[in-house]
Amino acid sequence: MSRVLLNAENQITNGYRKNVHQGVDVVKKWYEQDTIICHTEGEVVSVQTGIPNEPGSTGNRSYGNYVKVKHEDGYYTLYAHLKTVYVKKGEKVTRGQHLGYMGDTGNAYGVHLHFEVRNKEDRRIDPTPYLDADLPSDTKDKIYYESYDNYKKKWLPRVTVGSSEYAGNIGNSMGGIYLDKYRIRVHDKNKGYWLPWVSNRTDYAGNLGNEIDGVQIEGLAYRVHLKRGSWLSWVYKVDDTNNGYAGIYGRPIDAIQIKYL
Repeated sequence: MSRVLLNAENQITNGYRKNVHQGVDVVKKWYEQDTIICHTEGEVVSVQTGIPNEPGSTGNRSYGNYVKVKHEDGYYTLYAHLKTVYVKKGEKVTRGQHLGYMGDTGNAYGVHLHFEVRNKEDRRIDPTPYLDADLPSDTKDKIYYESYDNYKKKWLPRVTVGSSEYAGNIGNSMGGIYLDKYRIRVHDKNKGYWLPWVSNRTDYAGNLGNEIDGVQIEGLAYRVHLKRGSWLSWVYKVDDTNNGYAGIYGRPIDAIQIKYL
């Protein structure tokens, strides 16, 4: 799953070469265009707009229209040659948020995304390993989770355990949950029974396309939001009582929030 393109796999058209091409050029598979999304949550620290297609341009103008984001771990990502830009400097952005649309502004000879990763000293590093993976330090001391939107048929942006955010899309039923490190299982509304426990990100809890109406998580506090309903109370344990799981049988869940005990 690409971390920089909304709808597709990454297709690299020009790779990283130190001191020659210090980013990676990407298009949607089969050389198609796509919306550009934010790799990891952070803050927009620089935006450039109003640059036309200028083959041979140098310096900052060679990037064309671009967005640069600083992340919590001190790393930066940069998204260049955009046709349009959807965010502003100083804006807080979340993983998966739309930043702009792929273009050919600046020093470009065709429509593509020029993607860069920079370290804490703002020096460019090879971004190739991070096109569909976490930045070097952005999982340190953090636990993440994310949910699958049955209506949009895709995984939604991940959120951090203990933050004020939640995973889900109010109004759209949830079909799966990824959670780092902790054991989780869900109740499949369509099948009418609990699915097996999972405990790492090589698997998810759920059955994509089928609605979830119950959740159990070991070692964390959790609550859920009911589709066409409201948030239920926080659950702090796992057992067979009504207080030992989050949800109401027969009522689909569209969002979940998780925090530490």
